[in-house]
Amino acid sequence: MIHSSGVLLLTALFTLLVFLIQRAEKNRRFATFIILILFAAPIVSGYGIYRITNECTLPFPIMCLGLNFRARQEMIAYATVNTAVVWALVLNFIFWALIGRYNPPGSSDEIKVIGLKD
Repeated sequence: MIHSSGVLLLTALFTLLVFLIQRAEKNRRFATFIILILFAAPIVSGYGIYRITNECTLPFPIMCLGLNFRARQEMIAYATVNTAVVWALVLNFIFWALIGRYNPPGSSDEIKVIGLKD
């Protein structure tokens, strides 16, 4: 069981993060990977887990205080985040297979500055 609206939003966010790594300049890709994996991805996944775990959709909020309900919500939150990560990887692989292979990201070495005498 997953949180349907949560998985859509998290998939979009994780897709953006992986896309940034995929389209980074070749010699800066590892630094981009480290920064996004160590800082951005834990923030996104942690906030997603926090929001889904603390969401109470039962008609009487007092029923949300039970221990079994909290464990069930945590299970749904982790399943939602894991599903979103898998979907993000699949979507980025499809993008890479259809577009990214034939249009690699540019390099800053190819930039030509045009001055007054050019």
